[in-house]
Amino acid sequence: MQSPRTDDFRLERVDGTIIVTFTPDGRSYTFPINGDQVAEPTTSPARTSASDYADDEVRRAATELARLALKGAP
Repeated sequence: MQSPRTDDFRLERVDGTIIVTFTPDGRSYTFPINGDQVAEPTTSPARTSASDYADDEVRRAATELARLALKGAP
């Protein structure tokens, strides 16, 4: 299994949300912004298979990127 890298993702900020797209399979995580934190995301289905990546690692990386996009580095 491969670990996702930051360049495997595309980030957008749109109307109170941060959208993190995992480019190898096209799935998107939409994180509502709640004050200074991101809430649990809604996830779109993958458009293609990226079976060499573990789903939980992709979700964890997407969550961390959304948090960093909102707050910056610790």
